[in-house]
Amino acid sequence: MNRSYAFAPPAATLRQRAGRVLAPVALLLALATSAYAQDGSFRHEVLMRGQILEADAGALVVCVGEADGAQVGQVLDVVRHKRIARGPKAAGPRFRREPVGQVRITELFDTHYAQAQVVTGKPKVNDTVELIR
Repeated sequence: MNRSYAFAPPAATLRQRAGRVLAPVALLLALATSAYAQDGSFRHEVLMRGQILEADAGALVVCVGEADGAQVGQVLDVVRHKRIARGPKAAGPRFRREPVGQVRITELFDTHYAQAQVVTGKPKVNDTVELIR
């Protein structure tokens, strides 16, 4: 017994319709994101970012150097990443940024490392240093 239903098109027809609809949508998304990337209105505000590797009586070794564009005299902000206590199923970020202070680059001794001194705050090993535009 062969039944034909007027309200249910064959599966192949549904796939063809979906393909006709999804292809232009995918193309529009691709064009929109590429145009936005070339726009230039979006810029990353952090010019340089590294980490404090060593801290000894106010003298610091930071993981930013000539290769990152570091220069003697630059003042970098210091940020500490703190874990947020929350429930296991809670949504959202698990860390927050906590401003700690500032450091000044006093010497570049490698393409990737520099000596710095504390300007303000109490930076510790593993804190992040960054130069913001």
